[in-house]
Amino acid sequence: MRFISTSLQPLVVALCWPALLFAQTPITVEQAFMNCRTLYPSDFESKKRLACFDSISTPVEVVKASVKSGEVTEEEASQSLAKAEKAPSIALEKPKTKLSYLERKWRLTSQGDWSISDFETHKSNYLLVTNTNDTNDIPQTPSYINTENRQLDDQDLRFQISLKTEMMNNIPIVRELPYVTSSRIWAGYTQQSNWQVFDAEASRPLRENVYEPEIVLSLGIDNEVEGEKLRYIPRMLNLGLVHQSNGRSNPTSRSWNRLYLESGWELSDRLSLMVRPWWRIPESQDDDNPDIEKFMGYGDMTIRWEDSKRKNAATLLLRNNLRSDNKGFAQLDLQRQVLNNPYLKLHLMASSGYGATLLDYNHRQTILGVGISLGE
Repeated sequence: MRFISTSLQPLVVALCWPALLFAQTPITVEQAFMNCRTLYPSDFESKKRLACFDSISTPVEVVKASVKSGEVTEEEASQSLAKAEKAPSIALEKPKTKLSYLERKWRLTSQGDWSISDFETHKSNYLLVTNTNDTNDIPQTPSYINTENRQLDDQDLRFQISLKTEMMNNIPIVRELPYVTSSRIWAGYTQQSNWQVFDAEASRPLRENVYEPEIVLSLGIDNEVEGEKLRYIPRMLNLGLVHQSNGRSNPTSRSWNRLYLESGWELSDRLSLMVRPWWRIPESQDDDNPDIEKFMGYGDMTIRWEDSKRKNAATLLLRNNLRSDNKGFAQLDLQRQVLNNPYLKLHLMASSGYGATLLDYNHRQTILGVGISLGE
């Protein structure tokens, strides 16, 4: 038997050695590359590491290129490929053609890395005509006395713009954590405006703008054991820092800063659950709204359902202060695809409770709205 030349040895290592280590366990391409880096961490083993990478990508093409360049003969190449075919191969996970809501929203797989110049929807982007049963004509706060009666119209044109962009992915240290399938840092911005466009007598003023920048560390979590999804294991963990304010001067200035930890579960292929407890960062004595947690609570919960074709979706947002006085908020959003456009939706909204807007954080009302929304 003829021995394989020295120049072909790295190729044989590439074809056989990683396969023996990682065989029979379906993994993503991202995980396979990480395994090679873990197996050969030293710079002195860089050739072995590259050979390991070759085995993940296109080993047959590598052999053909070696033959063409004259590094090996056709006989040597045939012998090495024959041995490789007998050895167990790396079981790479096939890219999913249909991602779940959480996987699409937070890119929890290795698919679709974007750059900082790419934006996508964060929260809902909508344009709604709304009607309230109780306008907050004289908004109050314990910090300042307000006597100005705004005599609001009970109808608003409410619109929200919410976008996010990926700042970084595959984050060092974080990507080494057990069960982490993806790691990304997002920058998001949301602005909600309530416009008294139907009140011509008052010159159609903007009732309130709410500005909400945030930064989020998002981790995809492996919730599969032996090829089966365990629904009680979160698919996603988000750590976020968010600022929210209405940009007004006293006595109607409202603002707060929070840290939150959000967990996302895939209860089924169509049903998702997100739970987000938060901690308010303490402010100075000039706090505009010192009792905001009494009404807005210490977190929220979101349940989202979509049909198999993603043409219909329902989202329920719940908040509660978990206190004896039991102040809470609930909002139901229904979306239906129209004009055969996956990005354009008919949007119905109904909410009741405290905190429909930041200025109304301690005011209870019921609001109905209808309009259109873009994206998810």
